[in-house]
Amino acid sequence: MATAKRKRVSVRASDRPDPWMIAAVGLLVVAGLLFVLDTTYFFSRQTYGDSYRMFIKHVVSVVLGGALMFGLSRCRSDLLERAAPWLLAVSLLLLCLPLIPGVGNCTHGACRWIALGPVNLQPGELVKWTFVVFAAAVLAAHGEHGPGWKREVAIVGLLLAVITTVLMRQPDFGTTVLIGALGMGMLLIAGLPAAWLVAMGTAGAAAAAAAIALEPYRVRRVLAFLSPDADPLGSNWQLNKSLITFGSGRWTGVGLGSSRLKTGWLPEAHTDFIFSVVGEETGILGAGVLLLCFCLLAQRGFRIAYRHPDRYGQLLAAGLTMALTMQALLNMGVVLGLLPTKGMALPFVSYGGSSMVFSLACVGVLMSLSRELRER
Repeated sequence: MATAKRKRVSVRASDRPDPWMIAAVGLLVVAGLLFVLDTTYFFSRQTYGDSYRMFIKHVVSVVLGGALMFGLSRCRSDLLERAAPWLLAVSLLLLCLPLIPGVGNCTHGACRWIALGPVNLQPGELVKWTFVVFAAAVLAAHGEHGPGWKREVAIVGLLLAVITTVLMRQPDFGTTVLIGALGMGMLLIAGLPAAWLVAMGTAGAAAAAAAIALEPYRVRRVLAFLSPDADPLGSNWQLNKSLITFGSGRWTGVGLGSSRLKTGWLPEAHTDFIFSVVGEETGILGAGVLLLCFCLLAQRGFRIAYRHPDRYGQLLAAGLTMALTMQALLNMGVVLGLLPTKGMALPFVSYGGSSMVFSLACVGVLMSLSRELRER
């Protein structure tokens, strides 16, 4: 028998969102602005003839993301739940567009972007957000459609299969792994029995192993990770430069703007490996401050999930918190050689408009959920 409709909470404009979360995200965004200017100044001048072009684009993405964050912070969770299927449908459509010749913008053999005039949209960033919004709605409805988890697992599993199939066609192995981990994490938090989790985890691990085995460059990356001293000028070339750059800062760093290795030595210094430059210029202490900011964001996000009075709000807060912190940990793990090399932006810090906008969108929803706690 279906359960009664869940009681909803309302948001008052006078309610204040979590100040600790705002402080952590604000510090990360400011750090991102400083280090994006630092790492793109010479690269932008060499590439575009304008030292500030990339930095200005980054500032625009911060402004757009901030506006979206503010709007979502005023959006009630029940409205977001009702809009979840439509948001997911739009994001899946956009995710398929880069695979269409003439529409997708391909770089280094990957077709993950849609060219929109002077900017590129990466639908994979949007899909991470809409997947959590939709999966939380599906899992929150558990119990309303009879006993067991068959319906919920079938929907989430099918959705994961569709998303990961499209992502692997682009290809985007990093986002594929992240979304798979997000799905497993949300199922765990929702209370899926251990047997179901083991079965799905085993299937996911087997699929990931097959995807690695079928691509020689992925096999080389895994072997390089297992033998970090082997092939320093080949498979381990990027990782070695990252470690040298990060280690050059020691405890206190060489000073803001004083990096000697960001100009031509370290590849992707403004995107995937910006954390290496953070380590060089501010040392272990500065890098530790960024890590503490992400830890604080995780603590406040899971606190919202624990205290929210509605099941959908609980799952949504937990999912969005995992999305942000998992990506941060994956990026830092790659930079420090704790994980195989894979391109992935550091949320709020790396250069990249899509990552910045949708990361701030996640924060906007968390802010809204934190305001709803005051209605208990």
